[in-house]
Amino acid sequence: MIRLITKQFALAFACAVLVGFAAVAQTDVSGSVKDAGSGEPLLGVSIRVKDKVVGTISDTDGDFRLQVNSAPPITLVFSMVGYSAVEQEITTANVQGLEVALTETAIMGQEVVVSASRVEESVMQSPVSIEKMDVLAIKETAATNFYDALVNFKGVDMSAQSITFKSINTRGFGANGNNRFVQLIDGIDNVAPGLNFAVGNIVGINDLDLESAEMIPGAASALYGPNALNGVLLMNSKSPFEYQGLSAYTKLGVNHVDGEDDDPSLYQDYGIRYAKAFNNKFAVKVTASYLKANDFRGVDYRDQSTTTNGQGSGYVVESEGRNRQNNRNYDGVNTYGDFGFNLGLIPRLDPAYEAVAGQLPTGPDGAFSPTGFTESSFVDNTTESFKIGGALHYRITDNLEVSGQFNYGSGSTVYTANDRFVLDGFSIWTAKLELRNENFYVRAYTTQENSGDTYAANTVASLINQNKYVPDYTLGFLGARGQGATIDQAHAAARGYADGLQAAYAPGTEQWQVGMDSLRQISIFDGGAKFKDASSMNHFEGSYNFSHLVDAVEIIAGANYRRYNLNSDGTLFALDDDGNEQSYGEYGAYVQLSKSFVDDRLKVQASGRYDKNENFDGQFSPRVSVVGTIAENHNLRGSFQRGFRIPTTQDQFIDLDVQTRRLIGSNSLLVDRYRFKTNTVYTTQSLADARAGLRTDLERASQVDDDFTTEKISTFEVGYRGLFLQDKLMVDGYYYHSSYQDFIAEIYFVQAVPNGLQNDPGYDPNTQAAQDNIIQGTVPTQEYGFDVNAEGSIKTHGWGLQADYFMGKGYKLSGNVAFNELLDDQALRDQGFRSQYNTPEYTYNIGLSNREVIDNVGFNVKWRWQDAFLWSSSFGNAVVPAFGTLDAQVSYKLSSLKSVVKLGGSNVLNKRYTTGIGNPRMGAIYYVSITFDQFLN
Repeated sequence: MIRLITKQFALAFACAVLVGFAAVAQTDVSGSVKDAGSGEPLLGVSIRVKDKVVGTISDTDGDFRLQVNSAPPITLVFSMVGYSAVEQEITTANVQGLEVALTETAIMGQEVVVSASRVEESVMQSPVSIEKMDVLAIKETAATNFYDALVNFKGVDMSAQSITFKSINTRGFGANGNNRFVQLIDGIDNVAPGLNFAVGNIVGINDLDLESAEMIPGAASALYGPNALNGVLLMNSKSPFEYQGLSAYTKLGVNHVDGEDDDPSLYQDYGIRYAKAFNNKFAVKVTASYLKANDFRGVDYRDQSTTTNGQGSGYVVESEGRNRQNNRNYDGVNTYGDFGFNLGLIPRLDPAYEAVAGQLPTGPDGAFSPTGFTESSFVDNTTESFKIGGALHYRITDNLEVSGQFNYGSGSTVYTANDRFVLDGFSIWTAKLELRNENFYVRAYTTQENSGDTYAANTVASLINQNKYVPDYTLGFLGARGQGATIDQAHAAARGYADGLQAAYAPGTEQWQVGMDSLRQISIFDGGAKFKDASSMNHFEGSYNFSHLVDAVEIIAGANYRRYNLNSDGTLFALDDDGNEQSYGEYGAYVQLSKSFVDDRLKVQASGRYDKNENFDGQFSPRVSVVGTIAENHNLRGSFQRGFRIPTTQDQFIDLDVQTRRLIGSNSLLVDRYRFKTNTVYTTQSLADARAGLRTDLERASQVDDDFTTEKISTFEVGYRGLFLQDKLMVDGYYYHSSYQDFIAEIYFVQAVPNGLQNDPGYDPNTQAAQDNIIQGTVPTQEYGFDVNAEGSIKTHGWGLQADYFMGKGYKLSGNVAFNELLDDQALRDQGFRSQYNTPEYTYNIGLSNREVIDNVGFNVKWRWQDAFLWSSSFGNAVVPAFGTLDAQVSYKLSSLKSVVKLGGSNVLNKRYTTGIGNPRMGAIYYVSITFDQFLN
C-alpha cells in the first residue's frame, strides 16, 4: 500500500510540474508600504494575491514588486502582525508606484486561526475553544522560549522533567510524555515513533522560525485523528517567501544562582535563520540553534518503600525524614539502586549459600534495601539541544507550490517515566515533501528516531548494587549473626559492612566509572542499562476543500495512511517467536460540512472521521458545532465531539525491565509468553496488605483476561467570546463535560518467578501454601506493569475564563483562570487503578505588557499559579505542592542595528517547585539576549 500511495503522489507531482511550465506572466505590480501614523516605510509586510499561493514582501525601504501569472482583476492582501490588513484591487496589467498605508491596531478579535476548522476563520467565530500565540507574542515572551510560554494559555499545565523536556497537558490526565495530546510542526507529527509522545522542544522548532502556535484544548480526533484526545498544538514555521533575510540571536544567562543543588552555571542559547526568495518563484531557508546548560536536578529523598507506608511501592511518605534514618527498607524518590530485597531469596539465587539457608531470615525479618545513590552523584546534568533545518519552496504556478523540508534535532536531557531515563545523544530527523494550493494539499513525510547512548539511571545503580552490595550485605549479616547478634543488630552490622566496602566503588571512583561505562554499553535486553531505539514512522496524507466547486455548503475532505516500524534490538519492544519486532499500519479519512445561515450570523458545522489500526477495531469520531452571533462581536458556541486514542506502541509491545517492575505490553503474545493465565498473577496491593498483616490471602489480577481496546472520549462544550469597551476588552470562556470509555490505566501485579517448583506439573499457584510462599518472600517474585481498560464511564469537567484589555497608551492587561476536576476518581480506585489524573484543579495567569512604554522600550510580566494536586504514576505517588512563578522581561529596540536587546528571566523570584514526583526541582534562569532581524519582522 505504501508503494501504491507513493506512486500516486509522484504522478500527481509530475503532472503539476508539467502544467506549470506553460504559464506566462500577465500582471506586474510595484509600489511601497508605509505606516499610516508615522509615514515611515514598513519592511517585511506580506503582499499576497488573494486565493492564490503567490506573493512577496516589502524590502528594507518598504518597496515591493510582484509579478503574477494571472490576468487582472486580482486582489492583493497587505498584512503584518500588529496592523490591520488592507485589500487592494488591481484592475490593469501594469501598475507602478502603488502606495499602501497600514494602520497599527490595538483592537481585539482580529486574529485569524486555522486549526479549529482546517480553514482560515476569525478567532471570534471558532466553533471550539482555541488559543493562539502569534509572531509578536513569540518575540515578546518573558519565558526563555516560546514553548515554555505555552503554559500561560488558560487551562494548560506542564510537567517539567528538565529544562528542555516539558510535556503539555490540557483537561486532565497529565503525564510525563503525554500521549493524549498531539503536536504538529508544519503538519508533521512531533511524536517519537518508539517513545510514542512528543519530546518537548528538545528537537522541535526554534523561536526565529516559528510564525504561530495554535492550540485546541480538548478532543480533536474528528479532524486530527488518533490520540488528539485531550488537545492538539499546531506550530507553523515561517514561509521563506513571506519572512526573508537574516535573523540571529544570542542568549546568555545563569541558573542555580542559589547554589542549593548545584553551583551557579552558564545558560547559553544561540540561533540563526536565513531565508531568500528569487523572482517570487523559488525560495529557500535554513535554520539552526544550539542550547547548553546545567539542568536542574531531582533531589527528592522522601521514602516510598512498601514496608514504610504499607500501601505498596511508590507511595511517598510525607511526614518522614528525607533520608534512610532507621528504615532498612528505605527507597528514596531520587535515590537509585535501593531496591527492595530479601535475604531469604539468596540461597535460591546462589546455590553457594544453601548450606547457610537457615541463618538467612525470610519475610519481614529478611527484608532490606541496599544503600542507593543520589541522582546528583552520578547523572550528568548537562543538557544540550542542537537543531538544524532547511526548506526549498517552488511555485509551479500562481496556484500551486511544492516544497521539501528537512529537520534534524539531537540533544541530551533527562525524562521521567518508570525510571529516570538519561537521553544522551538522542536524535530525531524528519523529511517532508508537500504539494499545495489554496484548495488542497498532499504531503508525505518520514520520522526517524535514534536513542543514541540513552540509559536508565535506576537500572545502572541497581545492577551495580546487585553485583556488589547484596553479596557484601549478606556476608556482613552472616558474620554478625555468627557472633550472636539479633536480627536487627545483624542488619545494622551488615549495612555498616557493605557501606564501608561501597566507598571503594562509589560515584566518582575509578571502579564505579568502569562499572557504569560497561553497563551503559550493554543493552537492557542483554542485562545492561543501555536503551536502544531506532524506530521510524512513515506518513502520507491529503486534504481537499470543495468550497469553490459547491456553493450550497463548504465541504472539506481528507485521508491519511501511517506505518510504524519498531526497532529496539529487544531493549524496549518484545520480539516475536521469529526474533523480529513489530510493524503495523493505520489509516483514516474525514469529511467536514459547514453552512452559514441568517446573514452569516449562524454557522453549523459537522465533521466525521473513520480510523482503522491493524490491531484494533475501526473508530468513528464525529463532531457537531454551532456558532451564533447574538449581537455585534458577541458569539456563543456549542459542540459535541468524540475522540479516541489507539494504545501506543509501548502499550501494546513493550517488554522492559526497569528494576522496580517489568513493563509488559497488553497483547496475547506477551500474555502467553509470561504465562499470566496459567501461573497466577496477584495484585501488588493485596501482597502489600498481606505483608502488612491486613489479610492472609492474595487477590488475583483478573484484568489480564480481558480484551484490550482503544480509549474513547465524548465531550460537550459551550463557550462565549465577545468584545466590550469599543473592542478594547475581549472575554472568552468555556465549560466542558467529558466522559471516557474504555479508559486505559496501568495495573501492577506480582507472580512467582518460574523455577523448578513452578514448572512442576503438580504445582498449583492458587493454593494457600503457594500464596504463603509469595507473602513470606521464600520464592522469587516479579512485579509487572500492565495496561488494561477500566469498566464503565470516567467523567471529568471544567471551565475556563479569560479577559484581555487594552488599557490605552500601549498597556495590555490579561488574565485567565481555569478549573479541571475528575468526577470518578473513586470509580477507578474501586477497580484497583490509580487514576493518574495529575492535574491541578485551579490555575491562573496574570500578565501586564507594553510593547513601547517609552521610545524603543517595552516590557512583559507574567505571573502564574497552580494549586496542589495528587501526582500518581508508575514512578511514585504524592501531593505536588502549590506554587507560583513570575516571568519578566524588559526589551530595548536598537533600530539602527535592526536588533532588540532583552533582559529577563523565568521564575525570577527563584521559588523552587516540582511538577511531578521524580522530576527536578526547578529554579530561576536569568538571561540577556540580543536578536538581530534584517527586516525586524
